[in-house]
Amino acid sequence: MDPKRHLIIGLLFGAGFLVLYGPGFIRWVELKVQQSRLQSEVASLQADNQRLIEEARRLREDPAYAEAVARRQMGFVRPGETVIKLEKRKPNPAKRQTSVHQP
Repeated sequence: MDPKRHLIIGLLFGAGFLVLYGPGFIRWVELKVQQSRLQSEVASLQADNQRLIEEARRLREDPAYAEAVARRQMGFVRPGETVIKLEKRKPNPAKRQTSVHQP
C-alpha cells in the first residue's frame, strides 16, 4: 500500500471514531464540570450546616448568648428598660460645603 492510502484510511477511521464517540466525550466533559460545581456546592452547604448546628448548640446551652441574640434580632428588652432608637442621618448634598483654596 502506498502512503496516501494509509493516510486516507487513517482519516476515515478517525472521522468514524469522532462520529461515534465525539458526542459521548463532549457529554462526559460537561458532566465532569457539573460534578465539580456540585461538589463545591455540597462543601459550601456542609459548612453552612456545621455553622447552624453550632449556632443551635450555643442558643440551647448559653443563656447569655441566647439573650444577646433575642435582643439584637428581635428587639427584646427587660422589664423596666427603655429603648431609644437612633436613626442615621442621610447626608444633605445641598448643605455640602466646598473648600476653596486661595493662595
